[in-house]
Amino acid sequence: MEILDLYDRELRPTGQTIERGKRVPPGLMIPIVAVYVYNNHGQYLIQKVAPNKGNYYATTAGHVKSGETDFAKAMLRELKEEIGLSATKSELELVKIRRYEYKFTFLYLLKSNVQVEMLRLQPEEVESVKWMSLDEIEELCRQGLFNRTHYRLLRDCVESDYFRK
Repeated sequence: MEILDLYDRELRPTGQTIERGKRVPPGLMIPIVAVYVYNNHGQYLIQKVAPNKGNYYATTAGHVKSGETDFAKAMLRELKEEIGLSATKSELELVKIRRYEYKFTFLYLLKSNVQVEMLRLQPEEVESVKWMSLDEIEELCRQGLFNRTHYRLLRDCVESDYFRK
């Protein structure tokens, strides 16, 4: 059983918790972290979620566990757990905080040229990973195979000032 901290709409901790999967009370929110790993070739490291988790394509993301107050560290934990990729806080670039009805997502970018063969996937979560171009990801979207919310997050990254530097 995973316990999550509840926040108010201004991202302040309330001191309340909720079990993951339970309905978030109105006016409260849970934190989510997501990252797009990109390489020197303009590709993104995309994972195919395990069949028991939905069998779709997405990026690495996850819930912030109760007691984790450093969202960047929570993102690093998710990266390590799901795909075996190690990084440091200084390598993460916060792109945006996107608010939804009952959750907010801290969206990060991470530059890495890791070879997929070097990654250790968590089989309960991830079936496979591969580097994909934006065009390839958009084709998966057209086919209904890429998580729509994650695609919107990718658009946030692509359209951010980060790539205009």
